[in-house]
Amino acid sequence: MFAIWIKAGKTAAATLTLVEALASGEYDTITQGGARIVSANVAGKQFTYELPQNWANSDFPEVLRQLYKLLTTGGVSGGSMTDAELTTFVTDSAGQVTSVTKARFAHNAGGRI
Repeated sequence: MFAIWIKAGKTAAATLTLVEALASGEYDTITQGGARIVSANVAGKQFTYELPQNWANSDFPEVLRQLYKLLTTGGVSGGSMTDAELTTFVTDSAGQVTSVTKARFAHNAGGRI
């Protein structure tokens, strides 16, 4: 969530848009050096995420579903999260990252990951 939130400019609406793009299947799962990698172009930049070894191929879409649910129903009112609510979710009281998602956004130089 944290990496997607940062890429989205730290807004709840843009974060939801990126989650929806990934959830709609706009990504590929590849194997590289024994690791399974999710790769996608998001807003013109390459997004890569190494799936944990114990994850099945269906786990990534499930995480996206959970993020979508959180963003659309995790607000105080039971509705969509506000920018402030999402900021509070991805940082703790000391401003530290609380998400364990490990992702990297980089320009896709020559089609490599």
